[in-house]
Amino acid sequence: MKILKISAVLLFLAIIPLEVFGQNNPYWQEPTAAEADRFKVMLQTTDNDSLKMHINRQLGLYYSERNRFIALEYFKAQLELAKGLNQKVWEAEALSRIGYVLSLIQNYPGSLNYLLAAREVASDPKAGMNMWGVHLLTDDGDANSARLTILLDIINHFGILNFFVGNHAKAIEYYQEAAELNKIRQDEVMTSLLHMNKGESYIELRQYDLAKTELEAALKYAQSSGYKIYVGLTYRNIGKIYEAEGNYSEAEKYYELSVATNIELDSPDFLGYGYLALAELFKKTGSLDSGYQLAHKALSTYRAMSDSLGMINAHSTLASMFDARAQVDSAYYHMKRSVILSSAMNREGRVKEFQVLGLNEQLRLKELETEQVLYQSRIRMYGLAAGIGVLFLISLITYRSNRRQQRDKAIIEASYVNLKATQDQLVQQEKLASLGQLTAGIAHEIKNPLNFVNNFSEVSLEMIDEALEELQQIGENEYATETAAILADIKSNLAKIHEHGSRANGIVQSMLMHSRGGSGKMEPTDLNALTKEYVNLAFHGMRAGKEAINVDIDLQLDERVGEVPLIAEDFSRVMLNLTNNAFDAMRDKLTGDGRADTGYVPKLTVRTKSGNGQVLIEIEDNGPGIPDDIKDNILQPFFTTKKGTQGTGLGLSITNDIIKAHGGRLDVHSQPGQTVFIIKLHP
Repeated sequence: MKILKISAVLLFLAIIPLEVFGQNNPYWQEPTAAEADRFKVMLQTTDNDSLKMHINRQLGLYYSERNRFIALEYFKAQLELAKGLNQKVWEAEALSRIGYVLSLIQNYPGSLNYLLAAREVASDPKAGMNMWGVHLLTDDGDANSARLTILLDIINHFGILNFFVGNHAKAIEYYQEAAELNKIRQDEVMTSLLHMNKGESYIELRQYDLAKTELEAALKYAQSSGYKIYVGLTYRNIGKIYEAEGNYSEAEKYYELSVATNIELDSPDFLGYGYLALAELFKKTGSLDSGYQLAHKALSTYRAMSDSLGMINAHSTLASMFDARAQVDSAYYHMKRSVILSSAMNREGRVKEFQVLGLNEQLRLKELETEQVLYQSRIRMYGLAAGIGVLFLISLITYRSNRRQQRDKAIIEASYVNLKATQDQLVQQEKLASLGQLTAGIAHEIKNPLNFVNNFSEVSLEMIDEALEELQQIGENEYATETAAILADIKSNLAKIHEHGSRANGIVQSMLMHSRGGSGKMEPTDLNALTKEYVNLAFHGMRAGKEAINVDIDLQLDERVGEVPLIAEDFSRVMLNLTNNAFDAMRDKLTGDGRADTGYVPKLTVRTKSGNGQVLIEIEDNGPGIPDDIKDNILQPFFTTKKGTQGTGLGLSITNDIIKAHGGRLDVHSQPGQTVFIIKLHP
């Protein structure tokens, strides 16, 4: 046994030079299949925990793009060993790798938690103290360089995580942050990765010129650094650009280059990407047999590495292939397999949980900032209190001093009130900015399937027109006449689908415009114009819904109101929330217990008034009114009267917070048959 242990150590010492000279920076060195086999033997024969920590990392790297679940086990073993040895840099590296692999298997909340922990450890300049194996993680023997390299990789992994959940603009922000930090480290491998990742994000944003520039730079730095693992993936991404531009011949060339490169580099995950890209391209060009074979190769590749996401994509592609060949049973089988795997992964739920975790993290940071502001305010208040005490003592001496002290006290109290109001506004604005980002993410998720509805309805309309032309050439007979009538009905239905899909797309676009963060500053805003715009937006959104009703809208806008200092992006949410609540109430009265009232006509009245140094906005509906037993609760967070998942209970709470942030007040007056929300602003 002792001989085996000595042999393992000698083997380790023999392998280390290969790793060091394999790349300029050994941090990026990944073992070959033969080296991975030797590492497995060493792991079973050594008792050295430091050596085990390194071996587990190497094996995790080997399996990261081959079998993610096996890679996770090795990285978790590395993490436990690093914690036991108090090796902070190795601990941060393991946390980062686990976060990256979890993002690949769509465990987004878990990925976020590990990456946050990794960033916290790696951000500490003292993490590199007493570091073991510095030469295994950096090329200059400096522990701080190793820590900086890992911190760069963590920020890059944050970008990848945001890319996977659809936050492409946020992903680019992380890549640019890493690029700025890399100006210090000057790591060519990291430069190549950041260019490639930015290129992928620009493709999703349909900014193809920028994407092509970034991907070409990625290839350049991959060649100069010698780190070619992602070259095949980069070729595939360039092919996607050409395919999107309609240049199918160039796209096919790059896809085939991607497949050949990934076979050469033994990168099965990226090989599956290449197979599927070629399969989808051949389906477009009508080469269904070739596409079918490539999709099957992709499915076999992903099965071998237990990649559920890859199998989902492969089954979906095969389903579309069989559907195009009118093989309904086979198409149904592969679509069913895709749906089963998708349900098991539950991507949508994990995306939402990731967004909530991200929102909570932002709120936590803002709360810390607020606590610091309050602490400083208390210090200032103690100073002010001491000043008031001195002024009070002086006031005992003379009447004149007393009057001066009173004036100073009034000024101090006014300053304190303004300070508290400013603090409240800052807190509310930050909370609303975070919620706006969440709204934008959800709107983006809605927009993707909506685009599919619109695009496929357009294509279907064109196909029906072609079919009708073919029927006209056949000539008039009973079969052709009946078929033409059926196709005409289908065409009419598709036209309605496209009409309402376009209408819904306009509403989603408005949501995206609405959720974009502004400057956060009060700016003079035409209140009447804002009111009219968002009342109409809410009305058209309601009309596009499943339970649309007819509403008589009466806008009574006082021209004396003019421009009012507002944060327009935030205040528009107030108008949308209150208007939508009014529509919901009137719908309940029309379709609920009040449906026997055949003479009921829903009516919404919106008024603006100016006078006595304040501006009033009144939103009145003739719905059922608010019951007395819940009037005191309607502004509380998460309180809602809607059934099931129809409401979050946050609308009126957020509305009240926004109005308070503007220094205003929200009052509610309600009785059976009438509800009025009154907003009071003091410009």
